[in-house]
Amino acid sequence: MEIGNTTINTLLCDITKIDSVEAIVNAANNSLLGGSGVDGAIHHAAGKGLLAECRTLHGCETGEAKITGAYNLPCKYVIHTVGPVWRGGNHNEAELLANCYRNSLQLAMDKGIRSVAFPSISTGIYGYPADQAAEIAVKTVTQFVIDNPDALDEVDWVFLTNDSRSYYIDALAQWFFTNEPKNIQEHNIQLIGFYHENEAYGCFSNWYPAEFDYAGIHYIHSEQFMMYQKAAMFSRFDLCEQILKTSDPLKCKHIARQFPEYNDNVWEKTCRTIVKRGVKAKFLQNREILSVLLGTGNAILAECSPKDDKWGIGIDITDPARLEIEKWRGKNYLGVILMEVRDELRLEMLMNGNKAPEYIDYRDAASTPIWQMKAGELKRIPQYYKAIHAYSDTLRSKHEKDCFYYQVPLEGWEYSMRTNMGGGLPIGGFYEMKQEIYEIAERAKF
Repeated sequence: MEIGNTTINTLLCDITKIDSVEAIVNAANNSLLGGSGVDGAIHHAAGKGLLAECRTLHGCETGEAKITGAYNLPCKYVIHTVGPVWRGGNHNEAELLANCYRNSLQLAMDKGIRSVAFPSISTGIYGYPADQAAEIAVKTVTQFVIDNPDALDEVDWVFLTNDSRSYYIDALAQWFFTNEPKNIQEHNIQLIGFYHENEAYGCFSNWYPAEFDYAGIHYIHSEQFMMYQKAAMFSRFDLCEQILKTSDPLKCKHIARQFPEYNDNVWEKTCRTIVKRGVKAKFLQNREILSVLLGTGNAILAECSPKDDKWGIGIDITDPARLEIEKWRGKNYLGVILMEVRDELRLEMLMNGNKAPEYIDYRDAASTPIWQMKAGELKRIPQYYKAIHAYSDTLRSKHEKDCFYYQVPLEGWEYSMRTNMGGGLPIGGFYEMKQEIYEIAERAKF
């Protein structure tokens, strides 16, 4: 993303090895003498010289920043800032976190440093919710760049996992759509609109016929997948059967449109994560349309459905207003999902020798160390958080959630379901969660 003369990036790499910036930011503790996580990694990579210089700084207050040399690191400087410990959000955590970014950038500007790389401050052992931290970070950094247009050439956020990175990509996208409501053509940004499955870029439509498998079930198109998951979430397996029996996307939609058990708040909370699974599987298992998606560069993808204000932009594909983001009447969920899938698959191919990974169905896969963990333990690992919550957020009560999180390992719940032992938890969405968890674990091997 470009804001004025400054480029803002989200990178997947080790911050101690990044050599494209003058300074990296260390998420330090108050002593500045090293700790765990990013702090420990930076001190370890920099060597004893960094610790010796830090001793002369006599600590740092939360929200403040101090600077040292980089020693054995490939950059020139390390800016140390101390993020707040999450205490529920009512102890000035947001302002303290904003101060970390603001004071770090101010220090960089004062020193004439023109490129800086940040980690995700406070989201590790300090427990700051990643989505909230990303929103504060993006808001603070972008405002600093706007207020100081000639100060910085590059600001990066650096992550070890793509799931952590996704929070900042979402926050940057939201900032762009909120703060840059101008004609896309004026910014020389390409927009690719799509709608009907038989038109240009029709393969982006959920109605496009592209068969794929996911968690042991075969689907004709991603609309069928979405409607099946919607019905299964509320244990309407009779509707699920009807949906699988028809290849007509309109019929699939009508079957799952409304039923007594449906709760829009529950579906809204989880639908993006769930639908993304099917969309990604669709492109991964149909290489001819995968090449179309990967060939869109960094274009904004928009479902130009004139009546859909959730999955589309609410504007017709022939309407010139589609090029003016401020006039969009919809959330463009499908467009956002497609852009996320595009970025993820590019990264996975890069890590896999420029080859798209093969789909492996994990519904009947044997247990693994990850699957032998309890859900409450596994969700503390950032890359698994969304997969766990896409299932747990559909559970009806706190008691059900507590049982799922802490009573038995995930393999125990699967055993109960397979042997019909009961246990009270719904099967809808469970094997889809397993599929995504196993896929994440497989990617971690790259």
